[in-house]
Amino acid sequence: MAALQLKAALLILGIAAGRKLLFRFFSPRLPEWLWILVGIRLLLPQGIGIPILSVRHLCAPYPCDPFAAPLPGVAVWVRWSGADAVLLILLANALRFYGRMRQKEDLQNDAVSGWIQAHSRGPRFRVYTSSMAASPMVYGLFSPKIVLPAQQYSETQYEYILLHEWMHIRRKDLWKKALMLAATALHWYNPACWLMLALFNRDIELACDADVLRALGKAEHAGYAHVLLDCYCRMNPSAVLETGFLSGMLQERIGAIMNQKKMSKKAACCAVFLFGSLLLTAFGKISVQAVTPENVPVLTWKTLPEAKEVLGKEGYGYTLSFEVVR
Repeated sequence: MAALQLKAALLILGIAAGRKLLFRFFSPRLPEWLWILVGIRLLLPQGIGIPILSVRHLCAPYPCDPFAAPLPGVAVWVRWSGADAVLLILLANALRFYGRMRQKEDLQNDAVSGWIQAHSRGPRFRVYTSSMAASPMVYGLFSPKIVLPAQQYSETQYEYILLHEWMHIRRKDLWKKALMLAATALHWYNPACWLMLALFNRDIELACDADVLRALGKAEHAGYAHVLLDCYCRMNPSAVLETGFLSGMLQERIGAIMNQKKMSKKAACCAVFLFGSLLLTAFGKISVQAVTPENVPVLTWKTLPEAKEVLGKEGYGYTLSFEVVR
């Protein structure tokens, strides 16, 4: 378990350190999937992995690998008690959120109805409006719903906002967030996991923005950034901001929107290599085969010629060393 936590922490810190560099040369979807890869590794048992090296190690009857030693009973109890507490807090927040969302109404106007009809071939969803919504958002794992604040928007704003939320549904982002929340709750005692969750929530919005911009075209990038900034200025400060149109750092998102560019084939090949390298690092494992002295011939009370003869018959090599005892 200690080895898994150390490996996860190093991977998370490495991705976080190189995050800005990744955005400079690659698509925003690459950091998103790197985080998901680490999250999947954390949810799987430590014994599951890709064997990449087998090592034979001569050791005593006690375990050779200190990281493989089992946790004390108290540590196991604290770990699972903490995970249960985090899950209960998440469940309480979800129930409170769903309680607030009961005060929602179907949003019906020509702009919304026309947009829904134009995207009827995609994933199914319904559009609501609520005074409890701080910003446009989407929620519901099995039955996605788009909720907009009780405000008036222009037809262009409806177009960009609904496209962004619909892209979240199409990309299954709610399921991705559920996976990362589960990984963080299970490994709540690892501070790097909370850093991973915070950065993932920002990177998933950048990746969604990139897919929206790809659907809109380069001529509409500035208009999309303007709508994002306008919605932020009109956000209801008394409401709690949930996952939605304004999630993530606004300055970082607008900068990424205005600097959006198509990834070259060379960069795509490098991205595949980087993802594969991280895959082997995350899931690769070294199997240590302990060779205990049980099969070593007993040489107690034997003379030197006798010991040489026994070792030669068994196929063992040997070296002579002398120790002076006073």
